[in-house]
Amino acid sequence: MSITNDQKANVLEIKTAQGIKYISKNRLIYIKAKNRDTMLLLNNSDRIFTKHLIKWYEKFLFNPEFFRCHNSYIVNCRYFDWLCSCEIILKEQIRIPLSRNRKKSFKENLILLEQDFL
Repeated sequence: MSITNDQKANVLEIKTAQGIKYISKNRLIYIKAKNRDTMLLLNNSDRIFTKHLIKWYEKFLFNPEFFRCHNSYIVNCRYFDWLCSCEIILKEQIRIPLSRNRKKSFKENLILLEQDFL
């Protein structure tokens, strides 16, 4: 698994068991880690499974657009809908756990993201 030459590129090159996939960061809703595997959920409901740690993705998915809200999750904040006490609700009612230690940082991240639109 690698990324194109420019680390801020908008396309990830993902190595899967079936081969290599190229995915636009805009299509990525969230990443979920389970043991040493990760699952990427795309905006067309496709799921991509890889054998890489979630930490690898953090190198290429930058704030404020992406945020690691829990030990097992990275979310695309552009799909954010609303926030409740211990969960992030993404569009289409996708519920993602929010670590209480990261809640304040997540709120600050959302403010930065909104300021980018101004």
